Amino acid sequence: PNVDGPATQLGIQKELHIHFRLRRQFSSLRLAKECVMGTSVIDSNNFVLSLLVTVFIQLAFYVGAVITRSENLYDFAGGLNYIVVFVLTLGLANDVSNTRGIVLTIMTSLSRAYLAGFLLFRVLTRKGDARFEEARENPLKFLVFWVFQMAWVFLISSPVIYVNGSGADPELGASDYIGFILVGVGTLFEVAADVQKFFFRKDPSNRGKVCNVGVWAISRHPNYFGEVLIWWGAFTVAVLPIQDREDYWALWVVLSPLFTMFLLLFVSGIPMAEGQNLKRFMKTEESKERFMEYFNSVPPLVPCFPSIYGILPGWSKCLFCCEFPMYAFDEQEQALRDAEKGQKDRKEISSAGPEDNAAA
Repeated sequence: PNVDGPATQLGIQKELHIHFRLRRQFSSLRLAKECVMGTSVIDSNNFVLSLLVTVFIQLAFYVGAVITRSENLYDFAGGLNYIVVFVLTLGLANDVSNTRGIVLTIMTSLSRAYLAGFLLFRVLTRKGDARFEEARENPLKFLVFWVFQMAWVFLISSPVIYVNGSGADPELGASDYIGFILVGVGTLFEVAADVQKFFFRKDPSNRGKVCNVGVWAISRHPNYFGEVLIWWGAFTVAVLPIQDREDYWALWVVLSPLFTMFLLLFVSGIPMAEGQNLKRFMKTEESKERFMEYFNSVPPLVPCFPSIYGILPGWSKCLFCCEFPMYAFDEQEQALRDAEKGQKDRKEISSAGPEDNAAA
């Protein structure tokens, strides 16, 4: 055939035109992607995807909780959320053979699976959660708890999300092994603490007594100590990938263990169990004396042997073992509270009508 004919030349020109047009489109798409990646590096590590998945899961469980007027699946939803995010980000990783990501995902997922199962069992056994007594009947107040859990899960998960999504896979180093050990020891501490306390409380002879067996003999809240170790371990594993890619912006994932410590030390952990909430151990002089002996010889979080902790000066207990003044029971404050409550009760009785008094 005549390849130099007009029709053939026209066909070649059309093909070249299409070829160059496709190349320009491809180059434009690649440039756009690079611009997006450059201005929003978080997207490249699946942080946004993880946040969207977290919001979806929590809202789905929230709707179910509002319909059933039950908070029983609240902690379970948190645990499931962690696992979904960890497995999803690992599955989307560029290098599916990333040993660091695989090991960290498995270890943290196992710790979340255990915790979700245990907390679900506990709430079903107790038939309710006191945290939600006032909120469960008000959908807006109830929503606050779920929004908080969205932020909590996303922030605490951040080291694992980064390790899985960064694409960095330097050779395993000392920080990785230290991190794996911290996650493992933390999980064991958490499991041991929960199991030991469960069987301690199950024994009727221990009613009204403080749990001081096993790991509870060296820490007043060993389960919280385990939780803190897990997320410090996860952050430690993220250190080498951050250095390898020089993603120093990603050091913000240290907020994972820091936020965990902040919550447990100052918000929803130890403050909810100690301080004026220790009144349950002050009902008799005998129980008070027994508890104060335990309180003064066992640290609140970081484990220490009673024989050593008992002789430490107050400043060192506060600095190294997190023994803050807010954890102590204040008898004078409790007396004022009791007096105010008694006065309020008397006012309510006096303001009630004769029929109400007679009925009472």
